[in-house]
Amino acid sequence: MEHYEDYSAGDTARSESVLLTVWAALHDLTEDLVLVGGLVPRYICRAAAETLHPVTMDVDLGVSLALSSGMYDTTKTRLQKAGFDWKDKRFVKTIGKTHLFLDFLTDKPSDTAPDSAMVDDIPVGAVFGVSRALNVYREIDVSGKDLYGANVTERVKVCEVGPFICLKLQAYHNRAQNKDVFDFVHAVRDYDGGAEAAVAAFHAESGRNLAFERAMHTLTNRFAEETSKGPLQYADFCAGSLMADSAADGEFLRQQYANEAVDAAQALLRRDVGRS
Repeated sequence: MEHYEDYSAGDTARSESVLLTVWAALHDLTEDLVLVGGLVPRYICRAAAETLHPVTMDVDLGVSLALSSGMYDTTKTRLQKAGFDWKDKRFVKTIGKTHLFLDFLTDKPSDTAPDSAMVDDIPVGAVFGVSRALNVYREIDVSGKDLYGANVTERVKVCEVGPFICLKLQAYHNRAQNKDVFDFVHAVRDYDGGAEAAVAAFHAESGRNLAFERAMHTLTNRFAEETSKGPLQYADFCAGSLMADSAADGEFLRQQYANEAVDAAQALLRRDVGRS
């Protein structure tokens, strides 16, 4: 979606229903799964989650290359039994006119490794940093309605803030979407451990996460000042139609949001944070 206001609490509820359904369907495989993507801030920015809904309409799961269904139904078979169809290299479940998407990502262990891999019986995209998400996570009890309408609770592994910021900045480097800027700024500013802890966790990825240097490069090149690409995209995404209300008020709002993005980026660029 183009702007924050285009997403709704209903989108969040539907995405969470997908998560709850899939986590149960793959329950014996969850040692090799972790939640990544736009739902993550809902669970690691807990106070802000009461006022800011996630900007996502799908569910992204990081998956270990070692995942195997063994003697049981394959991953694809299980998800098809849960109502998901495999279309255009992703899973989709259609309810009325609503399309609910499920994507898997696995780790790319080196620059020369391929950009995709076969995990169990699913071809998945491979990117830097997924292995860190699988190793650095928290477990959260997620309660809500699954896609069958049942009230359920699942204990879900959620990517922690350091690997999450690396993944989001890498995604922004690759596709330059406004929502990726929102996600990383939100994670820094509203992390439930505090902004300083989020910055320190990001720097703890240095030398351990292949996405870290790409993240630093993106911060340096797209967030140098308020008129850089990243801050302007963030301002446009957050302000949306409000910027059209009044030229003067819109410009003031735009400046405020751009400053937020620069502040988050500059905090992450402080290389001495978290070092002894």
